[in-house]
Amino acid sequence: MKKSVRNDNILLAINLIMISAVFVLNYFYQSNGFDFTLKCICSAGFALLGIINLVYAAVNKSGDIKFSAVMAAGLVFAMLGDVIIGVSFIFGAGIFALGHVCFVAAYCVLQKPKALDFIIGGVLFVGAGAFLIFFPLLDFDEPIFRWVCVVYALIISSMLGKAAANFIRVRNVFYALIAVGSLLFFFSDLMLVFDWFVGIWQFTSEACMGTYYPALCLLAFSIFFKGRTERAKL
Repeated sequence: MKKSVRNDNILLAINLIMISAVFVLNYFYQSNGFDFTLKCICSAGFALLGIINLVYAAVNKSGDIKFSAVMAAGLVFAMLGDVIIGVSFIFGAGIFALGHVCFVAAYCVLQKPKALDFIIGGVLFVGAGAFLIFFPLLDFDEPIFRWVCVVYALIISSMLGKAAANFIRVRNVFYALIAVGSLLFFFSDLMLVFDWFVGIWQFTSEACMGTYYPALCLLAFSIFFKGRTERAKL
């Protein structure tokens, strides 16, 4: 038991150090004109953290391995999306969408889909879809970009809706981490739309990345937190 506690504390320290490093690098990434190399390093940081937490959960048989594996896959897809979206918006958005689908699937592993999930997600999507279709300041260079964003909005709305519903049913720190991470992710995507397709406000790019990396770090940390919490109950 003492060895398990010591190992958990070591991994907690690793999580805190890596998350702090991503935050610091995110600052330099933004202050250096959104340097692509720094962006890739930041994204690799949260993906690596998710993999480390997954391996630790598997080795120590702690937490829900299926949840951990699907969450880690979502983090890897998010990293790949970061790299690719600057080259191809449609392909990059598709990779991001796969990451979101993984997150929704992981949330469904925790709690089976129920009516409240669809109600919250549906309300969010109606708002997001109406915004993408009717907001007059949005300027899509290619019409297909609008519909790619609508499909993406459906997925991210489902992700936040499921996370919020899970937290409403089970109100603890673990579900709060996922709900807050998903909310930050949703807000970050909204700021990305403002930045790419409106482009008249200076703060949107900083708001996008300033919430994006904390969101992914929270989701990566949730893998470790779940395992540690369950082990503490033994």
